[in-house]
Amino acid sequence: MKPIRLATLALAVAAFGCSTLEISTDYAPGTDFSKYKTFSIKEGAQPKNAIAAERAANALSAALEAKGFKRVPENGDLVVFAHFKGGKETQLNTTGYGYGGWGGWRYGGGMQTTTVTEIPTGTIVVDLVDSKSNTAVWRGIAKDQVSMDATPEERTKKANEVFAALFEKFPPK
Repeated sequence: MKPIRLATLALAVAAFGCSTLEISTDYAPGTDFSKYKTFSIKEGAQPKNAIAAERAANALSAALEAKGFKRVPENGDLVVFAHFKGGKETQLNTTGYGYGGWGGWRYGGGMQTTTVTEIPTGTIVVDLVDSKSNTAVWRGIAKDQVSMDATPEERTKKANEVFAALFEKFPPK
């Protein structure tokens, strides 16, 4: 393998390995997803930030449209509900140093420091409901860390990445 390919592969693996995105999906067995062609988005629990809500709706639409579905304002084959929840996770980081004994003496010492960091997280739950039977046919959940320092462009890119990952294996085979 050429060095440049190896370096590219290593960077891709490193970038993927650092991802904190967690995806979970579920669906109703026996559902014929091929009968669905259109979708309508209805409001679920929205983020408090209207800009973030619009960004998420656009990313959600783009992900479904990339799968061949068409968004319609009303009466889609699927009704899409997206729910957003913010949270925090606690991370403990312990650093320290120590030194061992010397000679016949087994005396050693050291020091450790633990810091507590609260990391903002966001969870998106997307439910797809058959509009005719009014039954849920698919649910996807995405959870990830939220960057408080991201630019609007970075937030748009992240939203697109999250929804693309969420619908990566949709429709189920």
